[in-house]
Amino acid sequence: MGVTGVTAAICTHAGADRIEPALHSLLEQSDRPDEILVLENAPPDGLTADLVRDRFPGVRYEVELVPGLDFARNAVLQRATQPIVAFLDDDAVADPEWIGKMRRAFAGNPRLVACCCRVTPLRLDTEGRRLFEANGGFDRGPDPVLLPRDAHRTLNGYQGSLVAWATRIAVGCGMAVRHREALELGGFDPALDLGAALPGGGDCDFIWRAVAAGHEVAYAADTTIMHDHREALDAAERQIIGHSRALVALLTKIVRQSRGAQRRSVLAFLGWRLVKPGVRLAKRLLGHEPLPARILARIWWASWAGLTAYEAARLIAEERVNAFGRPAPLPSRSPPPSPPLPGHLP
Repeated sequence: MGVTGVTAAICTHAGADRIEPALHSLLEQSDRPDEILVLENAPPDGLTADLVRDRFPGVRYEVELVPGLDFARNAVLQRATQPIVAFLDDDAVADPEWIGKMRRAFAGNPRLVACCCRVTPLRLDTEGRRLFEANGGFDRGPDPVLLPRDAHRTLNGYQGSLVAWATRIAVGCGMAVRHREALELGGFDPALDLGAALPGGGDCDFIWRAVAAGHEVAYAADTTIMHDHREALDAAERQIIGHSRALVALLTKIVRQSRGAQRRSVLAFLGWRLVKPGVRLAKRLLGHEPLPARILARIWWASWAGLTAYEAARLIAEERVNAFGRPAPLPSRSPPPSPPLPGHLP
């Protein structure tokens, strides 16, 4: 089993008031990363830069001016120096074994291109945090998953599919990717994870494209990231609703890219995601659903709104590029996949 170098990266925006626990958790790893990189996206001030310089002198600080999480993730891929890039959210804390287990997972499986881990709540002390966890949170359970091998497994009581499993295990709070292959896949789609414009989807999109291209992706249930959910109730509601809209938006993108049996499978999953909030609302009326009816109704509306959200988000991403300057292209270490992904921003 070979030794695999790891860049641990934290993408943040105005994160000086929350990033310290994440950085300390990286410095306290039993198997320290070879490089720690903080990438600040559209910094509004110099507070994060000052914090990293003054309190974490061994950590590299970089900037990406174009607003959007996936612009920041792509900037990490441009600037990371190691074969594995492990992304940690700025409001998360890594288990001390996280880097070591990610390193061993990639070293032991040359076909593995991405690995996600179990994500549990850091605390459940407010209504907002409890609501997010009641909706399912980020925890995908105690059983490991390797795709495409396990795509046939039952998921939530139903026959699973590749797209359903890929979008389920894709939680970006502690996702590691193989650097070269991530570049070959085109990095992350900057039309996703745009904040209020389209709040999510970049991690799911990357995992789906990796497995659809014939690579393996994994969910490692034996290592944990602890995520600090939104404290305020209204912020948690917006996140839950936004994630539903973003998933449907992503599925519309995948439908356009897919053909044949794969497209029919994605369409079936898209149909279920449009119907599911209504099913949950009916269960609520019967007393079998934890979320209030008013939130479920907003989730249902947002899911249908997601049908047209991706193309609108592409235009917003292009507007941001024009306003702030086009990011440097991802360095190509080998020819890009053919055919190119339709709809993907250049």
